[in-house]
Amino acid sequence: MSSLLLSHKERAEGPWVKLQSDPNLFTALMYDLGVRGAKATEVFVLDQQDNFDELGQIFGIVFLFKMIGDVSGDLRGLNKDVEYEPIEELPKNVYFANQVVENACATLAILNIVLNCPQLEIGQELKEFKDFTWELPPATRGCTIANHPTFRQIHNSMARHPEDALIVEEPVRKKKKSEIVEESSNEVYHYIAYVPVDGQVWQLDGLFPHPVNIGKYDDLKHWYDSARGVINERIESFQAEGLEYVLLAITKDQLGINQDRINDCLYIKKLVEERLDEINKSWREANFEDVDIPFTEEEQAKVIDRGNAGMELLNLSTCHDDIEKLEQLRSPMIGEIKVLLEDNEREIKLKEVEKERRSFDYGFFFREFISILHERGELRDLLASAPEMYEGEERY
Repeated sequence: MSSLLLSHKERAEGPWVKLQSDPNLFTALMYDLGVRGAKATEVFVLDQQDNFDELGQIFGIVFLFKMIGDVSGDLRGLNKDVEYEPIEELPKNVYFANQVVENACATLAILNIVLNCPQLEIGQELKEFKDFTWELPPATRGCTIANHPTFRQIHNSMARHPEDALIVEEPVRKKKKSEIVEESSNEVYHYIAYVPVDGQVWQLDGLFPHPVNIGKYDDLKHWYDSARGVINERIESFQAEGLEYVLLAITKDQLGINQDRINDCLYIKKLVEERLDEINKSWREANFEDVDIPFTEEEQAKVIDRGNAGMELLNLSTCHDDIEKLEQLRSPMIGEIKVLLEDNEREIKLKEVEKERRSFDYGFFFREFISILHERGELRDLLASAPEMYEGEERY
């Protein structure tokens, strides 16, 4: 059975299915869930600072690995310097949901990351879901996720073979690292999320009863330094046993990078205009070029916190009382904003087309097509020739 034969209703009501750890799949999964400005990138070397610095802002890390034995025992034996004993009270500032159904850990790991990232735009549906489940215990949150038809439909639409949830044994082939999937009960792959929240780094494992505090950070840009020891120790043990793992960093995509720059320009533009108003309020009468974009106090605070507009702020300080120079500083900001908005508009259109292709209900068409082939007596011959057509090819 092809995944295209499954209708939206079947994807939403059927079992959660296996997903590959392909970063492109995770990026598409986040986008379809409503997250904007984020992508997944595979990380190969965790202990090299340059490897992470090149990625820019990192919202969270997803670690996929082969699980061995009892998860709680595995966690306690992971790092002797970290205490994993049960905690009396769950942290109030960390969103954490347990995994209560098989094969859902990919979506669960993503939700456990993005719902802890106020910097990310997560869309209205995820905002409402977060608010609705915030006061619930982790297990109940997990049940709510597991029974959410939209989440399950989106998750299952990402699978190459949704019917794999019903298959006990599959042909074995050599897999690329990014093609590791959750296997049968003998080989169980699992996802763990790592996120920074208010100066603390948390390990969010859906199979563990509570979040685990694994360290502190002073600089949000390098919060992942506190997770290196925990992840590296697990990686070293896996490498010694020849076990597979994948490490994905959730970072900004081009939309997110462009939006940050747009907000930087809006901030400088705002400061310049405020200064021009102080010097000569009539300046607006001679200046018609402008962009009308909402710029909230929250966005302004993020610009200040990022500190990426230092050069423009320096230029502003040097021409503080010169109207002509202030207008010369303002004009390029408007031009850059327009270009970036056009780039984002094109990128969003492409993403929406891809989303439409992923989410379109092809089931009716293919069922009708197969029925017509059957009525015309052509289906049996096509099925008989299928093994010859695909002889020697691997199943993807």
